[in-house]
Amino acid sequence: MMASPINYLIGRGETLVQPISLKSGGGEKAHPYTFDEAFSRLSPEMNIVQAAVEDLPRLACPNDEAVISLTLHPSYLAKSYHPTRLLNGLGLRQVGSRERRVMPSKWTQKEAPSQPLVAPELFVAGSRRRLASLSRLVLAAEPGVQDDFRRIEHINAMGTDRIGRIAGDDAMPPLEVVLHADTSEVWGDDVLRGFYEWCRELGISADFSRRQQVGGLAFLGFHASREAVGAMARFSFLRTVRRMAQLSFRDIEMRATSTAATFPIAFSNDLPVDTELRAAVFDGGLPSDHPFPACVVCKDAPGIGRPTAMGLRHGVQVTSAMLYGPLAAGDEPTRPYSNIDHWRVLDSDGDDFELMTTLDRIMDILEQNSYEVVNLSIGPDEALIDDDVHVWTSRLDQFAASGKTLVVSAAGNNGDLDLEAGLCRIQPASDGVNVLAVGAACQSGVGWSRAEYSARGPGRSPGLVKPDILAFGGSEEELFFAADGAGIARGVTGTSFAAPAAARLGLGLRALFGTQLSPVALKALLVHHAECGEHAQIDVGWGRLPKLLDDIATCRPGEATVVYQGILEPSRYRRFLLPVPTDGFGAKVSLRATFVTATGVDPEDAINYTRTGVGIAFRPKTVGHPGYTKIKGEYKERSVHEAKGFFGKSALFETEQVLRDDAQRWEAVLKAAHTYNPTTLDQPVFDIEHLARANGQAAPRSEGVQYALIVTVSERGSNDLYNRIIRSYAGRLQAMRPQVDIPIRPRG
Repeated sequence: MMASPINYLIGRGETLVQPISLKSGGGEKAHPYTFDEAFSRLSPEMNIVQAAVEDLPRLACPNDEAVISLTLHPSYLAKSYHPTRLLNGLGLRQVGSRERRVMPSKWTQKEAPSQPLVAPELFVAGSRRRLASLSRLVLAAEPGVQDDFRRIEHINAMGTDRIGRIAGDDAMPPLEVVLHADTSEVWGDDVLRGFYEWCRELGISADFSRRQQVGGLAFLGFHASREAVGAMARFSFLRTVRRMAQLSFRDIEMRATSTAATFPIAFSNDLPVDTELRAAVFDGGLPSDHPFPACVVCKDAPGIGRPTAMGLRHGVQVTSAMLYGPLAAGDEPTRPYSNIDHWRVLDSDGDDFELMTTLDRIMDILEQNSYEVVNLSIGPDEALIDDDVHVWTSRLDQFAASGKTLVVSAAGNNGDLDLEAGLCRIQPASDGVNVLAVGAACQSGVGWSRAEYSARGPGRSPGLVKPDILAFGGSEEELFFAADGAGIARGVTGTSFAAPAAARLGLGLRALFGTQLSPVALKALLVHHAECGEHAQIDVGWGRLPKLLDDIATCRPGEATVVYQGILEPSRYRRFLLPVPTDGFGAKVSLRATFVTATGVDPEDAINYTRTGVGIAFRPKTVGHPGYTKIKGEYKERSVHEAKGFFGKSALFETEQVLRDDAQRWEAVLKAAHTYNPTTLDQPVFDIEHLARANGQAAPRSEGVQYALIVTVSERGSNDLYNRIIRSYAGRLQAMRPQVDIPIRPRG
């Protein structure tokens, strides 16, 4: 009997992309307030700001400048509503932003909101003289400035809300201090010098040796007395001060007696499938007699101290998961897909600021070495917060924005902590928009759910759907077995093992198809093939990964998966033709699509964090007359075929406020699926608009960004859709060709 053919992924989808020209623009904005209303309601707040700014000590205001906050009405989230004219007209500059929830005094919709809504809070800096004269300056301003002024909901001086939680009772806690200090500008260096002088005035020894600069933020780490923190926070350019988090592994100590479960395991000395491919693990190191000498090289970060027994053990287990996935008693471990450099970045010298030291080691290594996949099963032991982006997150996001490396991060094991307080949310750097965050599923087979310990979502917006995916990470009911020493596999649990198991599948794709897949495409394929089922998206993100590489690398009968990848060019619009056989469809059709970009970020602007966005219009028909649309009772001919909704149906976005339609356009990962009658599709397309912003305001699309679009088309009852599509696009689309010999089975 002849073996069934293997239908591999279809590549070169980018040959179906073409530039187009479309009209854009919206209707007239309905403003909540007139200028007179806005000025009247904000006058008391401006008076308070004037007094607060004038009361600041001179040393707390470098160059005699101060920072205040402007909170916009919740209906002004889009970049087109940024108050640029107001800031320029008043001689102010934005130094950051964050999310704030407010109950607006007036509403433009028919129904008033029942709960506070998301609004942008902008941090703006300027001379104390100008900030203390806001009322007079606004009254004398030109109409454009006054028009922007009516978008403001609140004006506030900087207060004690910048002091975060400093747990414990130690007299000199280790602090993480974040300053608005853009050192690419002269004023940023002035802020740093000013803060040093301010701390010296207070008797605080501010150690700048650990300073890390990310965008417009400077992160510092030093000890100070609890009594001094309040005085320190009077420094006007302070963004936040909080207790420095500890560094943690992403595994947990099992309480069940089954943790003692072990079985013997024999590892071969075979070379990996792709001997040219090399990935990286950043962890606690490997002992000299580790069981993977044929495919793993253990390297020490420069200047690192001695290893710890706990770190070495964790390092072996994480590396085992990335090489082999979960091990099974009686089964020979599968051949690894790639070589691995295991970088030891932890040592026994770790102090209160180990978090910053370790991150510096990781970033130095990444900047000096080239890896297509890296895994982090370590990170800050604290949950995501909405109003600020962690230094781990922002530095790794900036690195991954090039699209040259897939960064995989364990989501954290705090999922069983307080939900109301948000302590169960994902931990840095898994909240990165360019980082693949992996949570843990409790079982490898059917009946799976989020492991109780696995960190939950949502992420911040942008980056709302987090963790991105789940992979099996072990539970008391079913342990994840990983190498624990030469010849021994031990049952473990944690997102520490789910993350490298997911990274392993990405390496398998890269080994199988070589350079036919970019790192961004690897991320997109993993997200695309994750299945959510009936689980809440806040628990599982886009869903759980399949166990086998076969289920990602191949297509089922009756379906075809096409990979589009490359550079999203600076030109505004591109049309992505979706794969349709020449003879059309004869039965119901399902379209499943995942779109991923690698985007630059603005760490100081948490609410406007991503610089790249996409507006995606799905047009099910593009053949024939575009039809007519009714505008103010009159029918007018459309200039383009009608668009229907496609993305934007995820459960988490349904909880966002109605006015925040713009938010999803700035997400780095989009995924959706819909079913259509065959007569409703006639050369369907995605028309994709390339959007750009910087610090929340419009910016030129000065450069292209890496993207990947995965589209799966399936036709009910069809057995030859795959071949029909290949034939219909001969010379353009083609099946991807395996570059190495990996056993792959046809999917039935």
